[in-house]
Parts: sequence; structure tokens; C-alpha cells
Amino acid sequence: MLKNLTRRTTKQSVKVATAVTAIVAAAVCTAPSANAADPTTKFRLEYGASYAVGTLRWHQRSVDVDYSIKASYCRQLQAFGFDQDGVEWGHPKSPVVCNATDSGTRNVLVNVPGGAKIIRLDLVDEKGKLLDSVKCVPGADCLT
Repeated sequence: MLKNLTRRTTKQSVKVATAVTAIVAAAVCTAPSANAADPTTKFRLEYGASYAVGTLRWHQRSVDVDYSIKASYCRQLQAFGFDQDGVEWGHPKSPVVCNATDSGTRNVLVNVPGGAKIIRLDLVDEKGKLLDSVKCVPGADCLT
């Protein structure tokens, strides 16, 4: 009788251990991706025959500015990040593009909890004169 009881307890322990392992494995395999919640925002700035278009990819403490610029004369795209208190962070710029096109990615670092709340994009000429500007927020259309 004692031998039969021990065998049953061992079999039950193996079944319980197997069930626990399956539950843990399922939880780990279905964990959401860290990038799944990163919102994106499309933008467009124009001045005459020149324009800059692209996408902002919002992360925890930075924003990637994926852009394409077509310049009539000389133009540059500038990005400014602002935190929740309105403090300006970062000021990456595209190269100055003259009578040509260019594309790339610039990263605006806003290294505070919550990251950037607003990104302002400016299209300027070769002397820094403002031609067009737009303000963008996560997951929404850019505001002019």
C-alpha cells in the first residue's frame, strides 16, 4: 500500500511540474514586443517648390525623424524636442540641400522620463531663415 501511494505522488508531481512549465512558457512566448506601443506621426512642410516629408517614430526617451527633403535653392530640416515642462532638448539638423534631394534619419534625444511631448520641425534656408514650421505630438497629425 505504501509503495502504491509513493508511485501515485511521484506521477502527480511530474504532471504538476509539466503543467507549470507549460504555463510559464506560454506567458513568456506571448509577451508583447517593447516596440509595439511606439506611435508614429506623418509630417509635411512646404515652401514654394521645396518640401520635406517623413515620419516621426516616438520612443521612450527619443524621437527618430525619418525624412526626405527636395530643395529648390538651399534648404535644411531642423528638429526641436520639448519635454512635458516645455524644456527644449536636442536640435539635430539635416544637411543643407541645394537644388537636390536627400533623405535620412535624425534622432532627437529627450532623455527624461516620458520623453518628448512635442517635436517642432522647421524648414529653413541656407542662412537659417524660417520658411515653414510644424508642431507634432505622438500618435496625432502634425499641427501648423
